[in-house]
Amino acid sequence: MDKVHPLPLSRRDAVPWAYAAAGTAAIVTYLVTSSPARYMLAALVSASVVPAIAVGVARNKPSSALPWYLFAAGMAPYAAADVIWGLYQVRGEEVPFPGVADMLFLGSYLLLAAGLVMLARQQAGRLHWAGLLDAGIVTLGFAILSWAFIIGPYLRSELSSWPLAVSIAYPATDLMLLSMAARLMLTISTPTPSLLLCVGWLVILLAADGFYYGTQATTGTAIAEDLSEMGWMLSSLLLGAAALHSSVAQPALPAKSQERLPRRRLSILIALILMGPLIVLANVGGIRSQPVNVTVIVGMMAGLSLLLVLRVAFLAQYAQGRAIALAASLREQTDLQKQLSHQATHDPLTGLANRALLNERLESVLGRCSANSSAGLVMLDLDGFKDVNDTLGHPAGDELLVDVAGRLTGRVRDQDLVARLGGDEFALLVEGVDARTLHDYTTRLLDAFTDPFVLTHGCSIQVTTSIGARSVTEPTTPTEALRDADTALYRAKTAGKNQAAFFESPH
Repeated sequence: MDKVHPLPLSRRDAVPWAYAAAGTAAIVTYLVTSSPARYMLAALVSASVVPAIAVGVARNKPSSALPWYLFAAGMAPYAAADVIWGLYQVRGEEVPFPGVADMLFLGSYLLLAAGLVMLARQQAGRLHWAGLLDAGIVTLGFAILSWAFIIGPYLRSELSSWPLAVSIAYPATDLMLLSMAARLMLTISTPTPSLLLCVGWLVILLAADGFYYGTQATTGTAIAEDLSEMGWMLSSLLLGAAALHSSVAQPALPAKSQERLPRRRLSILIALILMGPLIVLANVGGIRSQPVNVTVIVGMMAGLSLLLVLRVAFLAQYAQGRAIALAASLREQTDLQKQLSHQATHDPLTGLANRALLNERLESVLGRCSANSSAGLVMLDLDGFKDVNDTLGHPAGDELLVDVAGRLTGRVRDQDLVARLGGDEFALLVEGVDARTLHDYTTRLLDAFTDPFVLTHGCSIQVTTSIGARSVTEPTTPTEALRDADTALYRAKTAGKNQAAFFESPH
């Protein structure tokens, strides 16, 4: 069987642009044609969205097709309403209001809103309260505009209850779509091309609705209906192109942090919050003489203020969390630096100072030695330590070294430095001692090995040590001091071990 190769991305994405080009030709034909039959072009364009979505889902296979099926289900009654509306125009008859077309239009908006809810859940992931608050502020801000320019004028008209309810239902469903769209866009960071086309669909659809119903509410008749019709046709094309675009299968990246409030978004939210006071101050449509409308707008402004307070609370909580996280990160970094510094200057087995730290301290102490400020350097290693490793194993040898380190640190002063130079070799830097005191010091160190060492499982080991020491009464280098102490240690071992020897200068 022949292997099927997918079309290159450029050829796949040529389909939505071809669809959009055909629809644009229909819009241009609508604008340049004066025949009443042109109104059926709007029905043709909106009806084309249903098969376009079906083809797009079949070709691109999005991870969840349900939102797009809901869009298709919503566009079907929308197209049917366009057909009814167009037939009345072709016959030159007035479209009944409210009528079947209105019920179909309003029903389609409910299905479209359901599709937006599912798309937002798919694209944005889990619920983010900060994003919902931002969407609520956007919706309430535009609700103030809708009340001032559409709903309020409708309420002041002479429409009876049923036509009035249907008239108000249009801007109400528009606000519902707006809230769903805001919820979607404010919870993602990088929209896909398909998602941008969906945004264009909603923006143009809501703008066309707002212009049509706004002019109808304020003047009693819609102004420049062709402009609104062109907007509705264009919005339908964008929805069909969104479904046909290959990126419909790619999920958008959710925003990394919903609590953070970018400066551009903050500016938009503040502008929407100021919308109500500006409308009242400008006395749009004589609104200040209408107590009911003023009360509603003030109520919406109060709701906006509450949402903004909650949004600022989220922002403060986010900032506090960031500050706590930063402080914790700094503490971890400081602890890590201390740990690395300790590892660089200390023996990993015993925790004693290593040769590097001993050399550093030696250079500081030995450089200022004098007859009135002397120091002593002691070196020691364990007698027969190799036999311990050979008979009991290296783990026992390591345990012995740890116990030796503990005994040594227990026999010295706090200001003295105990270091492990490697293997079973240790060194001690003792400040403020003369030759006699250093002799007593080494005797205490030999006594530290009198008692046997008890290792794990009750194993008892008797270990002795050989010590070499040098008293320093004049400035010298660490290299010389270590060499001299090592010479004394060699003398102690050759003399029979388990004893201390002192370096004697040949001068």
